[in-house]
Amino acid sequence: MAITRSIRNKLFILLIIMGALPCIIIIAVDAWEMVRGLEEVAQKNGLLRNSVISEHVTEHFRKNFHVLHELALNPMIIEYINSPNENQRKSVLNLLHDTNTIFHDRNMAALTGADAMQLIRTDGSKLVNLTGRQHFYEAMRGRDFISDIILSRSTGERIVVVEVPVKDRLDRPIGMLQRNFNLDAINQFIQEQVTDEISVIIIDREGKTIAHSDKFMRFEIEYDEVGRYKFIADSAVGDTGTIRTKIDGVDVLASYSRNWLTDWIIITVQPYSYISRQVYFKITEAATIGLLMLALVCATAHILAIKATKPIIEITNAADKIVKGNKIEKLEIDSDDELGQMAAAFNKIRSARDAYQLESELDKLTKLYNKSTTENIGKMKLKTFSEQGAGTIMALYIIDLDHFKEANDTHGHQFGDKVLVEFSRNLRKKFRPNDCIGRFGGDEFVVIIDNLPSMDIVIRKARDIKNVAAELTIDGRSAGITASIGVAIIPQDGLDYDTVFNAADSALYHVKANGRNGFYYKGADAIG
Repeated sequence: MAITRSIRNKLFILLIIMGALPCIIIIAVDAWEMVRGLEEVAQKNGLLRNSVISEHVTEHFRKNFHVLHELALNPMIIEYINSPNENQRKSVLNLLHDTNTIFHDRNMAALTGADAMQLIRTDGSKLVNLTGRQHFYEAMRGRDFISDIILSRSTGERIVVVEVPVKDRLDRPIGMLQRNFNLDAINQFIQEQVTDEISVIIIDREGKTIAHSDKFMRFEIEYDEVGRYKFIADSAVGDTGTIRTKIDGVDVLASYSRNWLTDWIIITVQPYSYISRQVYFKITEAATIGLLMLALVCATAHILAIKATKPIIEITNAADKIVKGNKIEKLEIDSDDELGQMAAAFNKIRSARDAYQLESELDKLTKLYNKSTTENIGKMKLKTFSEQGAGTIMALYIIDLDHFKEANDTHGHQFGDKVLVEFSRNLRKKFRPNDCIGRFGGDEFVVIIDNLPSMDIVIRKARDIKNVAAELTIDGRSAGITASIGVAIIPQDGLDYDTVFNAADSALYHVKANGRNGFYYKGADAIG
């Protein structure tokens, strides 16, 4: 056997190499990698900090939207806008005051009519006409809105306004509910997220500063009317990224992210002097580790022997998993001896078994998940949602193709198979790679999607499914089918798979009993 194929000789050569070379390599490589890569680390840390702050801002305003939407549906609010009277004024005022109790703050809430004149304010200040305010016009268009920084016409304070429209029974805007937010609370949260070397700034759509903890800027936030940081937003490419720039002569790395709900830009600023110090510390640390390795080479010889046998342990564990039917990852053993040959053999066994297992998980005709696999994935997604799904929702769709049997009987089974295959292919395009799409048999399909921020996406996806069926063509002609879709929403319809499935099945029955070709979920006003 050649020397290079001897495990004993490999250990001997490894011990020689471990003598001096690692120390030199570690110091040189770490120095090069730190200089090249620490900026990337700083960028990722900045964007991660932005993400945390963005999530806080989003969650804060989403809660306010939710409470205001609940108020906007209250019959007393609607009646008061249509016909203000002193008898109801106190009751309506109490409803608005309740928002402060919910959020433990003293932010002003107000009710405004369609003529732009405020009807009630919770802070007792004078009522003002909101003509010319963008948030009022957005409300009259039926849209929710978060304003940029504005000066309150009643108090003169710099505020941000959250508004939702109040609508009548015909879904027409008849007024507006709003809450005013003083910028001190946002600024206080920003101060809690920074360190001595890192600053955070939030600017609105016009580039004005909403909150900041900038240690390089010496100005009061109240006087930043000119948009001091707007040049960063103007230099930004896309909604997320990092630029190198100067702020008052200080060379900095500015990582920016746009908040999807408010359209504000969050910026994390790190001075390059801080990054340079980190490089120095890391190189010193690498040199120390390298020297320690030199001193410990002889004492750790037995550890090298253990490492040399690691491939044998991996192959043994892989064999045990195959026997038990468990899933195994590909063995990455780069060796030209017998161990490498064994690893290659196990990888072939693994590939063959995985191919068989994949075949058993899929529907043979459509290549979607089969019923058993779909149910298992659904149960796993529900379990994950129960453990960590706070703030999101899930949806389960049961899809039944209308008129499929007639098309199958009229044009033959081959035509029917084409319908199922084409529908499956187009359906897959409408969903993310991690969404579960399965065929339960015949013309029945199930889709399970998770990590959804709102009901808007659930409804949009239901319409997508409906359109896929209606627009389906086979050999250049319309397939002549539609889709009935029952939808279950998690967590409102339950957290157990069978309960959720039954809820979707009941919704599907409702659609089919009312003319088909639509979707429905519990609580919907009508079939979509």
